Amino acid sequence: MLEAVMELLGYARKLLPLMELYTARRMAAPVRDTASEEFQNYAAEVLRANRSDLIELRSGLESAQQRLRVIDDQSAALQREMTRLIDQQRTIVIAAMVAAVASVGALIVSIVVLARH
Repeated sequence: MLEAVMELLGYARKLLPLMELYTARRMAAPVRDTASEEFQNYAAEVLRANRSDLIELRSGLESAQQRLRVIDDQSAALQREMTRLIDQQRTIVIAAMVAAVASVGALIVSIVVLARH
């Protein structure tokens, strides 16, 4: 039994330097997990693609917002112009009514003057 223990200790002494080399290599260069690296690369690629899509979407939304501002400004200018035209038309209609009443009055006066002669 003592001989078996001594033999095992001899093997252990021979294996000890190999175990130290193995441990040193493992600490110096960690084992690469290709599945983990592949997932990380895929996730990074998806995030980059999503980021570029979001940047493109943001640019499109900003462009649409700018167009809406222009349309809003044009709408306000059109509304002011329409109000001005409506006021002008109202003034013209009032002037036409005054002219019509004056011409009817002049006609009546001329008929009365002719009737007295």
